Amino acid sequence: MTDLSAASARIGKNKDQAMTSPVAKALIEATGLLRRPQRLIPLIQKLASDRIKLAFERKHIYSYTKTKRPSEEILNSLLRWILAAQRPDGGIAAYYSLLTGYSESYPEVTGYIVPTLYDFTRITGDSSAIAAAERATRWLLSLQMPSGAFPGGLHGSDAQPSVFNTGQILQGLVRAYAETNRADILHSAVAAGDWLVRIQQPDGSWSGPGAYQNTSHTYYSMVAWALAALSECSGSRPLSLEYAVAAEKNLDWVLRQFQPSGWIEGINLQGHPNYLHFIAYVLEGVLECGILRGRPDAIEAVAKSAWVLLRKFETTKFLPGACERDFKGVGTFTCLTANAQMSCVGLRLFEITDDLRYLNAALKMNEMLKQLIPSHGRRGIAGGVSGSFPAWGRYQPLRYISWGCKFFADALMMEQRVKRSFRATVDTPAVKALPCAS
Repeated sequence: MTDLSAASARIGKNKDQAMTSPVAKALIEATGLLRRPQRLIPLIQKLASDRIKLAFERKHIYSYTKTKRPSEEILNSLLRWILAAQRPDGGIAAYYSLLTGYSESYPEVTGYIVPTLYDFTRITGDSSAIAAAERATRWLLSLQMPSGAFPGGLHGSDAQPSVFNTGQILQGLVRAYAETNRADILHSAVAAGDWLVRIQQPDGSWSGPGAYQNTSHTYYSMVAWALAALSECSGSRPLSLEYAVAAEKNLDWVLRQFQPSGWIEGINLQGHPNYLHFIAYVLEGVLECGILRGRPDAIEAVAKSAWVLLRKFETTKFLPGACERDFKGVGTFTCLTANAQMSCVGLRLFEITDDLRYLNAALKMNEMLKQLIPSHGRRGIAGGVSGSFPAWGRYQPLRYISWGCKFFADALMMEQRVKRSFRATVDTPAVKALPCAS
């Protein structure tokens, strides 16, 4: 997610664009049913299914402690959804709407899906994911502006440079270069990094033209992560240190927004709630940037905030889709993408700290999410991750979203990695006792 626009004619064209009420969005998109009335049946089925789940499922202390659907099966279905969402131009659609079908290709999400596709191939040996990653990379390279920036919004909308989108696409370019060693990809990545460094504010934030609402955002920690990764892959090149310095400057600025309670200021979505998706972005970006730059202070800050949220999920079996200060929930919906992101954060924290609390919560989160993935249905539905649960919730209502599939696929692949490390430990002589989860 990530740059939001206030123009009602373009509502939904960008996750970071203005988010009006679910009713207003539904009315705008409902004209899609006039063109394709056959979408009415899947829409009714989805609404009825979520209503039944809400009415009859009662969460209790043992919820999500048992595996009901194999992770490998769900992972495969998520990747099939992503591959089906790849447009003829090579980009990945932002979403499949139950009202209007597939959106146009979305550069931002296409960028950070590239690493997911390579990871999937590494785990499964499925070469179709590599082919999709290569097509996506070619398309992204064609979009770069002379300044080095990449555009915000859906493909075909007014092309304006976007800090966040450039950072997310940079993640994909860095990984594509690591996999292919292609000089043109590195050249594009360096140009994007140079632009981000040039427009960074002295305090380490990004604001002004290129930033949503021209103001700074702590969730741009995801951009710092991309710059830290670029610094690693560009090695001894003269600017590699400059990328690392820019990443740490932003990291320092974001860390100053962490409060003693774990709450994080500076999401700065003016006129909109603090969607948990963006809070999770902050945590992911700070954690991964902190790991790359060897910053224990960053890891500790994320661990404190993440545990507040993961503990809330452990005790209530629910994370609110939006929060007020100190993580007070807003509304009665949950954002499935944010849940997947929090699973990723928990699993990464476990890998770093060996604290089983994070692993326990993340595995339960994955079990909850697996039960909400459609096992069958038409193209665009089967294997998809809905924006909200229930589907009419405020975050991306009545849509299956590509970034939800990306983050949940990442979480399930991390789960597999952690489980393999457990098996390796068990098979190793002189096994050390694991610390008690309590």
